[in-house]
Amino acid sequence: MSDEYHRDVLEKLTEPVRDEFLDGEDEELTATTPLMEWGILKSIETTRLVTYVRTEFGVRVPPAQVTTENFRDLQSIAGLVTALRG
Repeated sequence: MSDEYHRDVLEKLTEPVRDEFLDGEDEELTATTPLMEWGILKSIETTRLVTYVRTEFGVRVPPAQVTTENFRDLQSIAGLVTALRG
């Protein structure tokens, strides 16, 4: 997939994380913000994000791919979506 697709995925992932998990506050949210380490993504939020990925991008994330490495930050999640879509 192209870099443009990856950037689009990253942008579309940022919206629900900012709006739903951070109550619209994103002063410190970047592509490399450690989502799990900072407690932004916990099990419920991760499940909601996986559902969003399936709905928004038509990509099913296999349970074995829901790892701290793949979900450590928005950049990693966008990379996973891009690879699974590829």
